Amino acid sequence: MNTKKTLKNSILSCGAQIATLFLQLLNRRIFVMFLDIEFLGYHSLFTNIFLLLSVAEAGIGNIVSFHLYKEINENNKEEIGKLMCLYKWLYRLIAAVVFFMGCGCYFLLPYFVGDISVSWEFLRLIYFLQLGGVVVGYLVSYRRTIYIVTQQEYRCMRVDLYTLIIIQTIQLITLYIHRNYIIYLILQLCITIVSNFIIAIRAGEEYPYLRKKYLIRWEDIKKRNLVSDAGNFIIHKISYAVYGGTDSIVISAFCGIKNVALHGSYITIQSGVNKIINRFMNPLQAAIGTIVHGNRSKKELWEQFEVLDILSFFLASYLSLGFFVFFQPVIQIWLGKQYLLSEGFVIAFSINYYFVIVWEIVYRYRAVFGGYRKDRKYMIYSAILNLAVSVFLARRIGVIGVQIGTIIGYLSIAYGRIKFVIRDYFNKPLTSYLVKHSVLFITTVIEAIICYEITHDLQIDFWGLAGRAVAWMLVPLIINVLINLRNPYFKQFIEYVKKATYIILGKFIALKH
Repeated sequence: MNTKKTLKNSILSCGAQIATLFLQLLNRRIFVMFLDIEFLGYHSLFTNIFLLLSVAEAGIGNIVSFHLYKEINENNKEEIGKLMCLYKWLYRLIAAVVFFMGCGCYFLLPYFVGDISVSWEFLRLIYFLQLGGVVVGYLVSYRRTIYIVTQQEYRCMRVDLYTLIIIQTIQLITLYIHRNYIIYLILQLCITIVSNFIIAIRAGEEYPYLRKKYLIRWEDIKKRNLVSDAGNFIIHKISYAVYGGTDSIVISAFCGIKNVALHGSYITIQSGVNKIINRFMNPLQAAIGTIVHGNRSKKELWEQFEVLDILSFFLASYLSLGFFVFFQPVIQIWLGKQYLLSEGFVIAFSINYYFVIVWEIVYRYRAVFGGYRKDRKYMIYSAILNLAVSVFLARRIGVIGVQIGTIIGYLSIAYGRIKFVIRDYFNKPLTSYLVKHSVLFITTVIEAIICYEITHDLQIDFWGLAGRAVAWMLVPLIINVLINLRNPYFKQFIEYVKKATYIILGKFIALKH
């Protein structure tokens, strides 16, 4: 693995995403000062609906990336150009399908939103504005992939960050002056569209063979099994869309649009953290793709996986405990006490986030292997379980019930991926891996109890946050190191951490001089 290149991508991308998260939090805080928070509830609801429509994408991005890793490893420009050209035309077709599906879904809105405090004409306008933003995104976003698979995603992040700063500054000024949600929404949609256009133009200049016209034959599609892979992956897309795209719809239908808006404040922070983790992991996935499609033995690949699995556990314990310890005080300071959901929701949310992150590296390996038929049934189970449990419990215990449904649904997804990677690819015993992670989860629960006992009486102020931060940093660090001391791969993990530290310090020293 090219540690230096991977770290450069990860660090710069994470730094840009942290700045982006800060701007998003500031934006939401100013929004609730000047406009009704229910507008954010509608935005979250429509975003979930369009996530369901994303099944039309059929995993084309993942499938094309899977084939690009091999061609980039061999520097086959002709095949790279063909794949990207195919990608472009498929995404144009998908954009048309999403548009017509979105128009059809408009007529179902009365079943999703219940009582509304705005006119249907206004609701229709913001719905179709958001739909237009989604459709245009498909038309211009595909060229990002060339930077991701070549481990240069940090270049996209620079464009994203500069575009975000400029447009959000304009957005906040117009919000203060006009207090008009339509202007605010149009500017919000422009952020992604403008940055994607700039990236598409730059990719065309830096990779001129992407501008060539390629003749795509049916044989080009058939030899890569694109139709078969898309057919298998669409099951993943439908299932994941139901799993990940129905929470706001269920909350709106059974708990009210205001609870969608309150839930959205927590999701805003989670989404920002998710993007930081993705910026960290995406270069790692590109490196994994290069390794897997290179000439490495299974033994070397397994050792690499074990080291990265330790990294996932450290990330999962820290991030889930971070949400558990900081969510309520941060929301209270940021927006006010009236915008809090219950402690039970925070506990369920933190548990779900632990599972998502601890098996993130499993997902990254799974993504570079293809073969989507092998775990598709677990995706189907996930969608059914999540929706059934969420609806059943939302009627009885509200938003907490929806989050419990999300946990149960994700466990099915995770099991399918673990089975595929651990047993089918690495030929390792599944039981021992699951037992190990059961122990790690119990360890994190113990860490959460200790952190709670230390922090639950602290004030909601600067010193209270500082005390929480000390407990959050030290408790998992001490316990996680102790339980991993006998892990034969922990020493390699420490070596990677040292190497990363030296590279980072070297960058800072170079910048200073």
